[in-house]
Amino acid sequence: MTQKARTALRHSVRQPATLTMTDESRHEVQTLDLSHGGISLQTDSRIRLAQYCAVSFQVQLGDTSHKVLAMGQVVYSDPDAELGYKTGVQFLRIDNDSVAVFDQLMREK
Repeated sequence: MTQKARTALRHSVRQPATLTMTDESRHEVQTLDLSHGGISLQTDSRIRLAQYCAVSFQVQLGDTSHKVLAMGQVVYSDPDAELGYKTGVQFLRIDNDSVAVFDQLMREK
């Protein structure tokens, strides 16, 4: 899937995040936007396509901080002149608490 193939409505969410690969390597990244179907991330290096990973980040909603955790697969990792690399992860599984946080984030944006 390319960035142009997106069909879900995306919402800008800028948060520091951690991308953990199945080999347990970790990448400190920045979220760019998300939908219920996936997330776009700013990464320092190209991430190999089709890898499975976990994405986690904290988001503040009102007075409460929530941890978002989702499992997914890398679907693109493209060079970007301003960002380094823009990497997309398609969600395969999202924990129930994170789904509720996504719903609230998307209502606020």
